[in-house]
Amino acid sequence: MLFCSFAAAVLNLSVLAAAAQAGPVVPFPTGIPRQADLQTLAVPAPRPPAPAAEWTVMFFVNGKNNLESSALMDVNQLELVGSTDKVKIVVEMGRMNGQPEGDDHGEGDWTGVRRYLVTKDADTNNIVSPVLDNRARADMGDWKELMAFIRWTKANYPARRYALVLWDHGNGWKPVDPVNAPDFNNTKGFSLDEETGHEFSTPQIGAALRDSGGVNFLMLDGCNMQMASVAYELKNYAEAVTASEEMEPGLVVRYAQFLGMLNAKPSMGADEFAVNTVRTYRDYFMAGGDTEKTRLTQSAIRLSKMDAFRARLDLWVVEAMRAEPRALRYAKKHAKIFGEEPEFKDLYDFIELTGAVTANARLKALGADVMRYMKSDLIIENWAQDKVSHGLSIYIPDAYDPLYDGLAWARDGHWDDFVRFMALNSKD
Repeated sequence: MLFCSFAAAVLNLSVLAAAAQAGPVVPFPTGIPRQADLQTLAVPAPRPPAPAAEWTVMFFVNGKNNLESSALMDVNQLELVGSTDKVKIVVEMGRMNGQPEGDDHGEGDWTGVRRYLVTKDADTNNIVSPVLDNRARADMGDWKELMAFIRWTKANYPARRYALVLWDHGNGWKPVDPVNAPDFNNTKGFSLDEETGHEFSTPQIGAALRDSGGVNFLMLDGCNMQMASVAYELKNYAEAVTASEEMEPGLVVRYAQFLGMLNAKPSMGADEFAVNTVRTYRDYFMAGGDTEKTRLTQSAIRLSKMDAFRARLDLWVVEAMRAEPRALRYAKKHAKIFGEEPEFKDLYDFIELTGAVTANARLKALGADVMRYMKSDLIIENWAQDKVSHGLSIYIPDAYDPLYDGLAWARDGHWDDFVRFMALNSKD
């Protein structure tokens, strides 16, 4: 910029020198700079204060259905630990009319949606944490309500890292309530609000995380949620995710345990947090909790590895569609299935069974590479009561559901082509 006098030039050079020491140079407005501009340039812009907390952990607890009693018990578990200066625990919980179980927990019959900052308390029958926001009849089956909760929490309780626990009914990428849930074509699959009939779709969970800035750690605390198609949809919005391939029991006493570990070591990263959530789940059942359950699983996945994993699996898929269908039919028939969805199968088990039967050497080698990558890079931690659940399930139907086309996993990769191929070649 050309100045009108030598004095102005000297002044400008001195100011620029000072600004260079203070921080990056901010361009002037067009035209000759005013003295006020020069003074502003010389003073470094104030930096926002560093977050006081290391972690803020958000729990989105949708008790607006038949899980109300478990919702109340789990929030009381959070109070056994409570927030600290380094770890903030924030909850949004909903209840609705027609669920009488709340009276058994000292909570009366309040309904609606409340947000809490969880404080420490030894009473497991009453929630004593302060209600920070009463959301009245907010729709907890609307992904925009989830997005608003994350944004609100980040604005009020900033931290270096964020965790989100989504708590409710789940059904992988498929609808929890396919009969009554509206907008079925949006691929519903989590957080059924029976008051409104709404659920989140898998892409909508991704949208809520995207539009709220994402989190470091994510837990999908619902049935059948640890699927390749679900993890891939969320891969850009969290570092790690913990979920179950299998159906989950209504109550698992572990929140106080892994949050206690976080309070003891708030500097831990997302991977370590994820490992602790799997191990505390395991420890609860190994110690005798809910011993009638015999198909329990829990795993943690490193989401940054999903792209490379999909590329390896795509190579296997292309070769598998060239191989003899007999090996694929055998693997489909015998692979581990989960919950009430025979279409949800353990991916590792399916590939291993295919490799054991096929005579195609290249398919064997590609399958071995996929399995190695799953164990060494993708799966951070896995626990299952059986020996064939390896931490990630996949959709292998008898008849292809076109709703699957709405997932990023189907758009970006070849698995949708493969399951269509399998459906056409399902008979011996």
